[in-house]
Amino acid sequence: MTRSRRRSSCSSARALAVAAIGVAALLRAAPAAAQACCAGGALLTPTRLAVQEDYAVGLQMQARSNVGSYASTGGFAASDGSWQVLEQDLAASARLFRRAQVGLLLPMIQNHHVESGTEAWGGGLGDVAVTARYDFLLAADEVRWPGIALLAGATFPTGRSSDEATAPLAADATGGGTYNATLGLGLEKVRGHFYAGLDGWVTYRSNPRLVNETFGLRWTAMAIAGWVFDTEAAAALYATVLDESPATIDGMIDQTTGLRLTTVGAAGVVPLRELWRLQGSAFSDVLISSFGRNEIGGFGLSLSLVRAFL
Repeated sequence: MTRSRRRSSCSSARALAVAAIGVAALLRAAPAAAQACCAGGALLTPTRLAVQEDYAVGLQMQARSNVGSYASTGGFAASDGSWQVLEQDLAASARLFRRAQVGLLLPMIQNHHVESGTEAWGGGLGDVAVTARYDFLLAADEVRWPGIALLAGATFPTGRSSDEATAPLAADATGGGTYNATLGLGLEKVRGHFYAGLDGWVTYRSNPRLVNETFGLRWTAMAIAGWVFDTEAAAALYATVLDESPATIDGMIDQTTGLRLTTVGAAGVVPLRELWRLQGSAFSDVLISSFGRNEIGGFGLSLSLVRAFL
């Protein structure tokens, strides 16, 4: 897999991770369970709705620095240059009915690359994502069982892929270049002030222009555990693991094309007013050999401001 193809896959992976996480819904019941469920669930997605909320809009900013890459064998090597990515996401969610909601993510991306004495800037619209969630069981309603939800999402190649980039160092590449369809299952458990969640989803990716290549299925799992305070502020730790099977090229499986990426982070949410909240996170890919494959590794920060509507 070429370096440009790895960059494209990395951008798609990050966009899809955000989209898949964004399908989760917040639901409220008894006071203690409600507090943990609502604040805890909002830790990673900017416009997650509480049960009394009908709509929410949010602006999220994410700054990321890519510092190295993983080889097809899994070895990690630091980069000689630098690559910074600034992303601004406009996110919105709407409730269809009590157990279902949908969301939209519109990203704008700016890149700054420096490599071998060449500096390049570029950016534009990223890959737009739509999401949905249906809760079979609500975490706050069920005492013994965890909340169980069906997760779904789709990502569209509205951004410019690295193959279409024209700027030096492909600095104007803003998308993965593939159509992505995601289906998954979400589990949430509330116990007093403690909140925990485990989500898993599978993604099918396709690029109609690659007639001789078929991507392997992508599997992603995310675990989060945190604490919700009496003020309804919350803090948590989380981890995400992505793994994609090797692609099939000209009818043959190419074992050098599989993907893997492991990311860990800490997140927090603080209510500003009754209908406003501030959210943030610090995250890093695990920059150690064998924790990635054919991906770019880095770290970053995110900050979101959200307004909900009843």
